[in-house]
Amino acid sequence: MPFPNLSAFLTALRSAPIVSRPQDEDWAALMARTAQAGVACAIDEETYDYFLNVLPPKYMGRGFAFAEGAEPLRWFWRSDVDRFFSRQLSWDETKEFCRLARIFLPS
Repeated sequence: MPFPNLSAFLTALRSAPIVSRPQDEDWAALMARTAQAGVACAIDEETYDYFLNVLPPKYMGRGFAFAEGAEPLRWFWRSDVDRFFSRQLSWDETKEFCRLARIFLPS
């Protein structure tokens, strides 16, 4: 079902189960954990900043969305208490995100 606006859609995305960040997680394990669609993953500020700065974001607003070409978006946000999260979107979620944010699909 289409969402009425981006705010409602992002609220739904944030309501996904949260996968905690293990201590001493290496980069490969972090990438594998955060590549799962359908869950929100706790990340640290360093990872948040890395993805914010590695390539220009596809979207900036309530968090930011990242993609390295024609792939589903990965959405990042921070909570009010400075906790950081990412969520790998499915292709259908990416299409809905882009429609509501009025941005082009990743290419």
